[in-house]
Amino acid sequence: MNWWQRHLVGILIVGLIVVATLNVLGGSRWYELSALWQPMHSLLGKVIWTMRVPRLLASVMVGALLAMSGLLLQTVSHNPIADPSILGINAGANLALIVGGVLGVGMSIFNTVWLSLVGAGLAFLVVMSLAMSRHGIAPLRLILGGTVFSGFISCISYAISVMTNTTEQYRNLLVGGFSSSTYGQVVLLAIVLVIVIVTAACFQSGLTLLAMDATSTRGLGVSTGILWSIAASLIVLATAASVAVGGNIGFVGLGIPQLIQAIRPGSFKQNVWVTLLGGSVFMTTADLIAKATVPGVELPMAALSALFGGCLLFMMVVFDRRVIQV
Repeated sequence: MNWWQRHLVGILIVGLIVVATLNVLGGSRWYELSALWQPMHSLLGKVIWTMRVPRLLASVMVGALLAMSGLLLQTVSHNPIADPSILGINAGANLALIVGGVLGVGMSIFNTVWLSLVGAGLAFLVVMSLAMSRHGIAPLRLILGGTVFSGFISCISYAISVMTNTTEQYRNLLVGGFSSSTYGQVVLLAIVLVIVIVTAACFQSGLTLLAMDATSTRGLGVSTGILWSIAASLIVLATAASVAVGGNIGFVGLGIPQLIQAIRPGSFKQNVWVTLLGGSVFMTTADLIAKATVPGVELPMAALSALFGGCLLFMMVVFDRRVIQV
């Protein structure tokens, strides 16, 4: 294990602190570091503490949740390119929120959560049903079925928003972003993140075994049914909460676990905490780029994450034999 691998956690923590500070100070207008100590009742204090800080906290936690959901999905499906956005889980949660809004359901924090959960859960069940074969989950069917289903659901979402003239109203859902994040949403994300982290910590040894094939786990006398259900519940919960707050942001669950695996190869148990940190660093950096690159214009988070994920996926297809074998 080289120096980078041994100190990866520390590097990511320092990186997160630096990027988080820049995220709060940066944007369409940059502030000096002293702005962080301005009184909350001042104009500058209100900008920092009521707009930029909740946005920062939301991006940190959404990044961690999406990275975790991707790692879990790749573990249970034995597929290195599995990702909630590729498999339509994001799109399912997104569609449920748009349909709920069009039907007049109030977009309170509680309503956005249960709508996202229903949409993400149904999408997950549909895609897994498409991927099932006599020998378990077929990796190729999982990716092909998920990609087609995701595209279909996304088209329905856009069509509904266009036909009901609500495209601008649901812009954050469609293209992703944290510009409207609130402390209420931050509390929601914190609760979900704690649930995911505690559950993953309690079952990390068992979840690691899900990366093995069915024959090996049976030989060890491990009942994977309960573990698989726990992993599926965490995937749906993490993805639903992320979409409810950040919108349809994809490829984070694909890119971050694979980058961590490339830097420090290891099992789920060995890399789960590093993956959480990596997701937070990436999402915080992407949010800073989105709001600070073009003055007065906020770039869509979905496009930035897709650019990153698309480049990484291309490199994986070219250089990673596991992807070719899928």
